[in-house]
Amino acid sequence: MASSTQVAPELALEYVHSPLRVIHKLYDEHASETDDSSVNNFGKLAQEHFQTVFANSDSLKHIPVYDQAKVPNELKSGSLVRFRCMVQDPSYGEELHLTVARVLNTETGETQQKFSQFTDIEHTLSDGWEVDYGSAHNVFTEKEVAYCVSIPGQSAWTQLDQKDNLESAMEAMSLTGAADGSHGADVSVKYPIPGTAYSAALVKFYAPNTAPKVSSAIDVIGIYELGRNAKAQDSGNEDKLWPCIHAIYYSELQPQNLNSMLPELQINDYPSRHHMCLSHLTSVLGGDDLAAQYLLLHLLSKTVRVQDAKVGKLSLNLIGIPTSDQEQTAQTGFNLTNPASKWISDAISQLVPYNVSIPFDLKLLNKSTFLPSAEDGDLQAGALQLVQGTEVICDETCLSNGTLEERGVRNLHAVQTAIIDQQVTYLYPFQPIEMPTNLRFLVLSTGKSILHNDCDVYLSSSAKQFFKSMQGSPSAEQQLRPLDPMHTEQLRQYLECARHMEFSIPQPVSDLISNEYAQARRAAHKEGKKMMTQEELALTITVARLVSISKGEVELSLTSWNEAVELERCRRERNVQAKGSSN
Repeated sequence: MASSTQVAPELALEYVHSPLRVIHKLYDEHASETDDSSVNNFGKLAQEHFQTVFANSDSLKHIPVYDQAKVPNELKSGSLVRFRCMVQDPSYGEELHLTVARVLNTETGETQQKFSQFTDIEHTLSDGWEVDYGSAHNVFTEKEVAYCVSIPGQSAWTQLDQKDNLESAMEAMSLTGAADGSHGADVSVKYPIPGTAYSAALVKFYAPNTAPKVSSAIDVIGIYELGRNAKAQDSGNEDKLWPCIHAIYYSELQPQNLNSMLPELQINDYPSRHHMCLSHLTSVLGGDDLAAQYLLLHLLSKTVRVQDAKVGKLSLNLIGIPTSDQEQTAQTGFNLTNPASKWISDAISQLVPYNVSIPFDLKLLNKSTFLPSAEDGDLQAGALQLVQGTEVICDETCLSNGTLEERGVRNLHAVQTAIIDQQVTYLYPFQPIEMPTNLRFLVLSTGKSILHNDCDVYLSSSAKQFFKSMQGSPSAEQQLRPLDPMHTEQLRQYLECARHMEFSIPQPVSDLISNEYAQARRAAHKEGKKMMTQEELALTITVARLVSISKGEVELSLTSWNEAVELERCRRERNVQAKGSSN
């Protein structure tokens, strides 16, 4: 079998209609052409073949998107589907499967080999044929099972085109209602954001693939079935049917590849994109250009682990967001009710692929679960079980007077740990496990946050008035002039490409920074002023790094360093003035 064979787009529908039939044909060809009938080898060949058939975006459009919320019970069992998802629980059991079966014709004694990977349904044999379970030629393999869910906080613009895919699927499959089936366990605790519609499936991974790590974002191409699960059988739910996807292949989702329709971003494009993005964010923040500059740097930040240190992160606290009117503060789950907070969150969700909001409402803090925890071998989700690169907006403007209970304290501590250490604790019965993460935290508050953040920025008086005017005025949201679709795509591409740039600090610049730091401390000591701390120096270096990549620079220049120093001076000066005026 030639795995590099090109298949015409119109023939790709056969792979969607009857992928198992295609795989069985490929196996028969492979078995007749070679003496090597290794199931692992053929599994790899089958994966490569399907990757070739669906090698571009046009061919991928033929594959219906797996979405329980929008198309429940409409996908035909045995059809090919695509599922962009997060691995919520990667250890949902292992299953032993008869992958290659020797079948025997009881009348003639003839034998054949049947391939049964990528399904839990046994072969339908013709009269006179039966599986020879005692044959030494039978091949048993294990498949890993993971519980996967829709990616929490996935922005609407990143989601696959449901309309085209559904029409394609219905035309191709002549869909009829699938057999009734339901989950065999309480799955309400399996999604990080309660009250949010989502899709879920057991995804089964075959050699040479293995189940991805917990909280990975993946794009799965596989065969959909309603089937049973070994873990459910162990718990007495053996009759329950589960939606399953047998992964033929999958890839790790890279946010920077979600704008693949645009030409590659060139270095000389960065200045214009930087200006466009800064101008847009300034409008979002009511004309506050200093706060907009720090918001841009925050959106460009990511955690880089250098030995034991975590550098590059920039959690940001925007101070001066007004509280919402009393009648608007009735909290509904994780939805933001403050118009000002929602305004900022909605604007950011147009630019980043994953965006989750956490209102710091007392009831929500006291009743919700922020950390994932395992009970009876089942990993239950927490609000902080999110994919790498998620923007997390914490809204403190809805925090009211009251008692923060023990769970609420634990939840706040979990958020603080994620901000400072970029770690989320997974609570397993015998040993809690600290899992590294890469989340950006934006905290919106009226006064200084109760959390410790890398950077605090007080909003200008005009920005505070801008947000205050939104309270009780739905029409205020029309004040922001929307970007046209092309400019929006360009900003998304700019943010993702800049964020993932390789960056370094040349030795001469590093030496200059060290000398300036030492001189500043000596001068402050001589004049009896507060000396610059190492924490303040580290923040200035982080700001300088982000200023550089915002302009497309791969290494820190003296110009960008001086810009960062000036930005920090302006920020500290404003903060001092704001604190003085509030006293």
